[in-house]
Amino acid sequence: MRFSLTVSSASVRSALLKRASSSALCALIFFKGVSFCAAQTQKDLSQQPYVSRPLTVPANRPYTVGPDTVFVAGNDVLIPLFKQLDARWAKLEPNIKFKKIMMGSTLSVEGLVSQKSAFGPIGRGNRRPEVDEFVERFGYAPTYLKIGYDSNPNNKLSTGIWVNASNPIQSITLDQAARVFTTGGGSGDITHWSQLGVGGDWGPLQIHPYVARDTSAILAMIDEMRDKFGGMPFSPRVEWMPTEESAIDAVAQDAYGMVLMDYWNNVSQMKGVTTWKRLADLGPKIKFVPMSYTSGGTLSDGTKEGSLHPMASAIGININKVPGKPLDPWLKAYCEFLLSKDAQDIIGSPAMRQFGFRPLQPGEAAKELKKIQ
Repeated sequence: MRFSLTVSSASVRSALLKRASSSALCALIFFKGVSFCAAQTQKDLSQQPYVSRPLTVPANRPYTVGPDTVFVAGNDVLIPLFKQLDARWAKLEPNIKFKKIMMGSTLSVEGLVSQKSAFGPIGRGNRRPEVDEFVERFGYAPTYLKIGYDSNPNNKLSTGIWVNASNPIQSITLDQAARVFTTGGGSGDITHWSQLGVGGDWGPLQIHPYVARDTSAILAMIDEMRDKFGGMPFSPRVEWMPTEESAIDAVAQDAYGMVLMDYWNNVSQMKGVTTWKRLADLGPKIKFVPMSYTSGGTLSDGTKEGSLHPMASAIGININKVPGKPLDPWLKAYCEFLLSKDAQDIIGSPAMRQFGFRPLQPGEAAKELKKIQ
């Protein structure tokens, strides 16, 4: 008995298109007997282990200081973290070695500008003058690869919002803070306490926003804050104070004040920053305002035990990636390692939490990966 099967040309075309689409979306990469779905690797890189591969460092690179050994300059705050990252990397890629000098974040971009450093670990965002210097040298900006966050350096509270202790405000969102301190964001400026949900006698009163003035010590903080707020200019209502200490003093003495502060602490002497001279009498008169990314979102109290604060500083590395040209394979592999589960598990470990470090948030690794493609 004969059977005949009739299939329309439209059905065939549909099946072929689906198969082609599936193949393109999930191209299989075979390496050392391991297969990956390329799309999934990009989407969930922080959940994928790094896979070793044959790597060498070109001997003619100015940062090459020995056989497959590169020089790296960067931030000393990251030493505990990169000590563990380097140990893990050495197990995965024992042929690629680093000689590091970690003395400050300014070395991150400076090392690239001098071409003596292969990449630059940095414990904050780039300062605009640093980027300008790089652009003047090369004609394009450095590539900043974010690998996590430094939320509580030296056990201080995260960068965030402080108010007078008498203020009844319970929380604030990142967008609300942006609308208090900057202008032109499109959602309308916030000028009165009632706009933040504060009722009673406080509601109709104006907010007095304070920020410490740009200085060499806090310039990076000012840039990062503005970036967190969408890059908008600071509001003309902001009263600029000469120092961070004078800014926090102002709020301690102004019941209607609100200050945007770099890392601070009102309960103990502060390691790593100038001691607050008026800690004893003004410390009890200020309070940190819990913040969430969005209304109804998880609130962060700014402590290392709490959830990631929306204004926590990024940590990462700067690299010199020429637009339109691929990175050297070893450097691209190292960047992928920093975004992989191997590195992210280290950054998110309890040991690193004690230093204030946090891993990337879900979906961020995929965004960072695009920077090195």
